Amino acid sequence: MTPVVNRIFSILTNKSRGLDGNPCTNLVIVTLESNEEARPLMDDDLTSEAEYVYKAQGIIISLCGYSSDSLSLGVFTERLVSAVSSLISLLPNILHPNTPEVVNTWAVTGLGLGAHAAWMVMDRDPRLQACIPILGSPDFLDIATSRSLTHFPLLSSCMTHETREYILKHDPISRPTSPERPNPFLNKQILAIVGAQDSMMPILPTRQFLNRIDVGPLGTKKLVIQEGVGHQCTQEMIVQMAEFVWDVALA
Repeated sequence: MTPVVNRIFSILTNKSRGLDGNPCTNLVIVTLESNEEARPLMDDDLTSEAEYVYKAQGIIISLCGYSSDSLSLGVFTERLVSAVSSLISLLPNILHPNTPEVVNTWAVTGLGLGAHAAWMVMDRDPRLQACIPILGSPDFLDIATSRSLTHFPLLSSCMTHETREYILKHDPISRPTSPERPNPFLNKQILAIVGAQDSMMPILPTRQFLNRIDVGPLGTKKLVIQEGVGHQCTQEMIVQMAEFVWDVALA
């Protein structure tokens, strides 16, 4: 994710210089990376087989908040979602400790399963104004059952009933609005970008979810499908992300 962020920052800095001769000074980008490594599956790990399958693919499932042993622990921490919300709470005082300045626009983006995490944060934290899920999906179960890596079993076949029920209850695609939980996407800005030939992340759930959610009169929602591209973040996608950030946060 860091190379993508560096390129976005470079594009925005050059764009701001072209307008007034000064570099962009009011944009801060924070990246969250995982340094966890997969380990062999042991006999006593049968309750965490779903987590192992994704770790073996180089994706840390617990970052998105779903691991099959979480319910038995009694305390469930969706680490990446929680980290983003914590940053939103902490960063203003860190960036401006002695001034009353505020952050005008909060945005979140993610790649792959990080995009699913971005959907989750947008669904849960009302302080976010913009979301850019890239090569991802708001439907975790659909991701799990659509993986095309033939040397790994379908995640759905490795998932416990408790894990599946938790996902069905808490995933963005299935969480209903109510008087206690108003529409989390109202007046928000959303740009979803996918590759037309991506065999790892199905496009249909993203299209259906965007069609379903109501962003209200001040919100926008857009799905960009790049033809001829699989599960990879291209230069064109990075430029689209940068333009979107400029429009919603810096223009």
